[in-house]
Amino acid sequence: MATTNDASLDRGTAAPPPKASSPTTKYRKRFTRPATALGLAVLAGPLELAIPPVIVGGAIAVAAWPTWKRTLQRVERQRELDAEVLDSLWILFHTLTGELFAPALALCLTEVGHTLRDMTADAGRRKRPNPVPSRHYWIERKGRRRRVLTKHLMPGDQVLLGPGDRVPADGTVVLGEALLDQHAFGGSAKLRTLGFGDEVYASTVLVEGQITLNVQRTGADTRAAGLLAAVHEKSRKQTRISNYVSEISDRAVLPALGVSLALYAATGNPTQAIAPLQLDFALGIAISAPVPVLACLQHAAANGVLIRSGHALERLATIDAIVFDKTGTLTETGVKVSGFDTVDSAVSEDELIRLAASVCYYVLRPFSTALADVAEQRAISRTAVEARDYSELGAIGEVNGHSVAIGTYHYLQEHGITIDADYHRRHDGVILNRSQRYVVRDGVLLGTVFYSNAIRKEAATAIETLGRLGIACYLVSGDSRKATTAVGYQLGFRPERTFAEADGERKLAVLQKLRERHRTIAFVGDGINDAAAMSQADVSAAPQSATDLARETADVVLLDDDLRGLSFAILTARRGMSLVRQNITTVTAANVAIVIGGALLDLSPVVATAVNNGSTLLAALNGLRPLRDGPRQDPAIERTVLRSESGLLGIPWRKRARGEISALLNGPAEAAG
Repeated sequence: MATTNDASLDRGTAAPPPKASSPTTKYRKRFTRPATALGLAVLAGPLELAIPPVIVGGAIAVAAWPTWKRTLQRVERQRELDAEVLDSLWILFHTLTGELFAPALALCLTEVGHTLRDMTADAGRRKRPNPVPSRHYWIERKGRRRRVLTKHLMPGDQVLLGPGDRVPADGTVVLGEALLDQHAFGGSAKLRTLGFGDEVYASTVLVEGQITLNVQRTGADTRAAGLLAAVHEKSRKQTRISNYVSEISDRAVLPALGVSLALYAATGNPTQAIAPLQLDFALGIAISAPVPVLACLQHAAANGVLIRSGHALERLATIDAIVFDKTGTLTETGVKVSGFDTVDSAVSEDELIRLAASVCYYVLRPFSTALADVAEQRAISRTAVEARDYSELGAIGEVNGHSVAIGTYHYLQEHGITIDADYHRRHDGVILNRSQRYVVRDGVLLGTVFYSNAIRKEAATAIETLGRLGIACYLVSGDSRKATTAVGYQLGFRPERTFAEADGERKLAVLQKLRERHRTIAFVGDGINDAAAMSQADVSAAPQSATDLARETADVVLLDDDLRGLSFAILTARRGMSLVRQNITTVTAANVAIVIGGALLDLSPVVATAVNNGSTLLAALNGLRPLRDGPRQDPAIERTVLRSESGLLGIPWRKRARGEISALLNGPAEAAG
C-alpha cells in the first residue's frame, strides 16, 4: 500500500486558476473611462483648450455606455421604467446640448460613490467558511490508496469513512453500511441507515459503521456549499428601508418626465426642462445606504460578532424578544454526571451505567459523552446499539434483546412509559442545576442518572443587559421543569417566560405563539436540536462552539462564545439603521432641492451635479463612522447578578408552573385544569 503526506502529488493535472487582479487594479480600471471623460471636459471647458466637442462627447458616451446599456436591458426585460432611466436621459440630453462638464462630473462622482461602497464591502468581507473543514482522508484513486486533503478530492475518488468522520463530498455508497447523522440538513432528529447505492451529502457525519463513498460532487458543487452560498448572497441585498425608498423613486419616473415636457413647452429652455430628470435619489440611496450597513458588519466582525447580512442587521435593530435555549447556550457545553440512583436491587449501578451508556452512545451528546467517560473510568464495557428512536430528550434502543429507554419524564410519557409520580417528585433535582434521565428496561424503571451543566459566567450579565435595552428574554429547554426553572431563576428570567420539557417541535410552537406578542424575535441556540426554531425566527444566533453547518448558516455568530456579544450586536444594528435613515434623508432632501432650483431658478447644471452627487458622497462618508469606533466595551461580569442557589428552596413551585408551555399554548384555564 503506497501512502504519502505530500498532497501535491494528488492534485491531478488541472491547470492553475488565473491570477486574480488586485483590488487596486480593479478600481483603477473602473475609473479609467469616467476620469478620461472628466479630464477632457475640464480641458475643453474651464481650461478652454481646442478640443473638439465631438471628442469630449464621445468620451462621455463611452463612459456612460454601461449605464445606458443596463437601462435598455432592464426596460426591455421588465417592461417598465425605473429611476436609472432619468440618469441616462439627463446625461444624454446634457451631452447633446453641449453642456459637457456636468455629465462628465456626474459620471465621475457616481463612480466615486460606487467605489466607496464596494471598498467598504471588500474590507469587511470575510472568507467564506467551508462546511467541511480541511483534513486528510484515505482514498482509492486509480487502484492506489493514498491520503489527500479535502480540497484535493476529485469526482471518481473512493473515500474510506468511519465513525465520527464528516462526509467531505456528495456521492454514493459503494461498499459497507453505517448510521448517518443528517441534522445539518433541516435539523432532522432521526439517524439514517446507509447501504449500497444510497446518496450521501457533504457535511453529514457518520456515527457508526464504515463505508466507501464514490465521490460525485466536491467543493462549491456540493449541496452544503450551495446552502452556504444562498446565505452569503443575502449580504449583497439592500435593506428593506432603502428598497422601499427606491420603489418610491421608481414611481416618480413618469411624473418627472411629464414635468420635464411641460417645462419645455412652457419655457422653451432645455436646461430648465432637463432639471426634473435629476430627481434620482434612488442612485444616491443605492450608494449611501449600504455603506453604514457594511461598515457596521465590518465593525461587528472585528469585535467578535459575525452578522451575516444587511437583512440580519436590519432585523437585529428591531428585536424586542429573544428566546434562549438552555443547554450549550446559557450553560457550558460540557456535561458532568453527578450521581446515580438504582430502583431494582437486582440491578447494580454498573449495570445501570452499561445500559444507559449503550443506548445513548451515538446520540444525546454531550450527555452521552460524559456517561461514556464514567463507563470508561469504571472499566464498564458498553454494548453496540442502534437507537430506534431519539430526540434531545431521550433515546430508545435494543440491548441484548431487551428494549431499553433513557430519557426525561416527558419523553418517556410520550412513548407510553410511565414513571411513578412520587419517585419523580423525589428525584426531580433542583439544587446545583441538577437534571436527570430515567433508565427503563422493558417498561420497568431501573434507576436514574443525574447530571448538570455549569452556567456560563457571563450569562446573567448578558440577560440583564438585554433587559435594559427593552428586550424580553425567554428560556426554553428540553430539560425538566425544576432544573430549567432553577437556571431561569439564577439568571433572572421571569417565571412566565421560562418553559421546560420542550423538544424541537414544542420549541417551534412556543416561538410561533410568541409572535402574537412581539414584533421581531431572535432565537439563540447551539444549532443541533434547535434547527427548526432557528429557521423560523426572525434572527437566529449561535455561539462559535455550535455545530459547523449550523454555526455557518446562523444570522449571527458569537465568534468569542460570549453572550454579551448579543447586546453589542443589537446596539451596532440600531446605530447602523439610524445612519441609514440619516443618509436617506440627506440624499432625498438634496435631490428635491436641486430639482426645484433647476426648474424654477434655472440652477446651473454643474452646481446641481455638485449638490446632488456631493450629498451622496457626504452621506457615504457619514456611513463610515462605525469604523472609527473603538474596541467593543462589554459590561463587567458581576457575580452578584447571578442569584444564589439557596433562594431556590423558597420557590413556590405550583405558582412557578404557570409559565409552562401548556399555559402558553392552551391558555391559563386549560393549563390549570
